[in-house]
Amino acid sequence: MKFTRYLLILSVAIWFSGCSVGNQLSKNIQQLNTDTLFKSAHIGFLLQDEKTGKVLVAHNANKFFIPASNTKLITTYAALKAYPDSLVGWFIHETPDTLFLKPNGDPTFLNQDFPQQKIFQKIRTSSKVVVIEKVVSNAFTRLGNGWSWASYQESYMPERFAMPIYGNVVRFKAEANTIKAYPSYFQNSLTINTIPEGKKISVSRAADHNAFTTNAAAANAFLRPFTQKEDPDIAYHLLADTLTKLDKAVHFVENQNRKPDFWKPLNTQKTTEVLQPMMHNSDNFLAEQLLLMAGSKLTGKLSDRLVISKLQKEDFSSFSSPFIWVDGSGLSRNNNISPQIISELLLKMKTDFGWDKLTAILQKGNQGTVTGYYKGYENNIWSKTGTLGGSSTTLSGYLITKKANQYTFSFLVNNHHKNAVAVRKAIEKYLLNIIDNY
Repeated sequence: MKFTRYLLILSVAIWFSGCSVGNQLSKNIQQLNTDTLFKSAHIGFLLQDEKTGKVLVAHNANKFFIPASNTKLITTYAALKAYPDSLVGWFIHETPDTLFLKPNGDPTFLNQDFPQQKIFQKIRTSSKVVVIEKVVSNAFTRLGNGWSWASYQESYMPERFAMPIYGNVVRFKAEANTIKAYPSYFQNSLTINTIPEGKKISVSRAADHNAFTTNAAAANAFLRPFTQKEDPDIAYHLLADTLTKLDKAVHFVENQNRKPDFWKPLNTQKTTEVLQPMMHNSDNFLAEQLLLMAGSKLTGKLSDRLVISKLQKEDFSSFSSPFIWVDGSGLSRNNNISPQIISELLLKMKTDFGWDKLTAILQKGNQGTVTGYYKGYENNIWSKTGTLGGSSTTLSGYLITKKANQYTFSFLVNNHHKNAVAVRKAIEKYLLNIIDNY
């Protein structure tokens, strides 16, 4: 009887303790609402205990926000669902005299950030006739739903291709008193103006075609996406040009509508080894292409729309409410999601894919896009940042506190119209208090 009474008293004490924690943290976040930094902003926050599922703090947790690059968490789910171990970057079929290949949206192809180029080496060294079947990209658009048209030449917004190549960007370098284009295919498309001594150089691109021009600027800008708008086959022309310089011929054919069993999958990279730089660098190009590749595996087409619809109807149907998801990177302002949904996603990812895989992908404290933040707390936080348009700053992920409690969290701030660094520091201060004391 005494033991039963003791358990009852202990349970009540723990319940009140949990309420006290939640009340204090809620009070703290309410104070953020009155802070000058956040006074005109929309703030959403949720802190949830992983083991019990209990929500400790919910502030506007069911309201919807533009998540910015927190969208890449959903893309990570899609990529791991489709390719748990390795990416199927291409499809292959070999006969005694011919090597047939078909691209599958692999963003690592001839991408300088990925030294292992299995498929390119196979093309280059094969003694067989090489035939590449073109993929008609009618299941997705070159720019995503809701992207800012004014960002067409920004390095963070390359176009989406069925056969990405060179990261879908041109790199320009100042060499021997001139500007060189890499790949050199674009050298003849570059107009070089005289730049006054002491001035920086910016290379700009025309909106609808690959005409590049150098201009004086306050800062160097040597990285520009190339476009397929004027030339839908630009990627194939780039590959042919590269191989011609190596005395290697390749043949391109239109879609042959071959039987599915004609093709065999060809793994090109470990999935985590592509997701990790995508998350740490918040790489929009990798995110967009990986979502298309997930579409290929899960729906049979390189399609963001089809795979989003499928996952919404199947994998995410048990979530507390529907949400709006339109692209892989979070560049779109049409994405709308709540802290509650992000927390549910984080819990599902940990259950479905395991902690070891997630920690191999997500950035720890003072790493990636949170470098300089959470110093000394490297093993207490794994997260994904988001920043969009100077008014959306977000952070979501996992916390392990000094008391060994494990939480998921999602902190979404929209319409702050303040310096993003100041917002990140305020979020950091709030989360460090949780790590230290709860």
